[in-house]
Amino acid sequence: MTTAAEIIDGSLRLLGVLAEGETPSAAVMQDSIMAINQMIQSWDTERLSVFSTQDQVFTWPANVISRTLGPTGNFVGNRPIEVDDATYFKDPSSGLSFGIKLINQQQYDGIAFKTVTSTYPQVMWINNTFPDIELTVYPVPIKALEWHIISVETLTEVSNVATDMYFPPGYLRAFRYNLACELAPEFGVEPSPQVQRIAMTSKRNLKRINFPGDLMAIPYPIVATRQRYNIYANNF
Repeated sequence: MTTAAEIIDGSLRLLGVLAEGETPSAAVMQDSIMAINQMIQSWDTERLSVFSTQDQVFTWPANVISRTLGPTGNFVGNRPIEVDDATYFKDPSSGLSFGIKLINQQQYDGIAFKTVTSTYPQVMWINNTFPDIELTVYPVPIKALEWHIISVETLTEVSNVATDMYFPPGYLRAFRYNLACELAPEFGVEPSPQVQRIAMTSKRNLKRINFPGDLMAIPYPIVATRQRYNIYANNF
């Protein structure tokens, strides 16, 4: 298993500030840990730099217009960096699941009567407050619903030099070369063109793999029927 120390050592060698067999000072190691964590936090804000999503499940009470989600929220959990439009809710009484449309503040402000009630909500506005985000729905549901808040799962940060870097294929190379580019200004050096190129391509490869893509959907009536399509009548 590759450790954080090995990633940092490799990055420093790529910059030429650490010779083979040399060991970075404790201060350099600490600065490097801070740099790699800041880099990871930045990657967390890039949807395609993160390889997985999380599904946080909560019960939304009846006749409640908004809830907060985060470490100190009404829903205690991980604060999503960005809620995914795959978020949905389920009616516990029927077992049916329904998608929810995410709207912005301007769209929500345009709703005249925000306290209108209904069996199910149709839209959700997310206010990215900190440390808890605020979720507001419309119309207000008249029954308790099971919500599945989908968001990207943040990358694991480094706690110390012995931290194991357990990531899918491609990440360790991207970490090593991109960390070299992050650290270069602190040592007053410029990464070589090859290091910059590999840093860019290795991260681009991750984004290519993490891109969910658009699935081609065929209308169910076409899938369900066994009849041949009539090109003259334009029907089945």
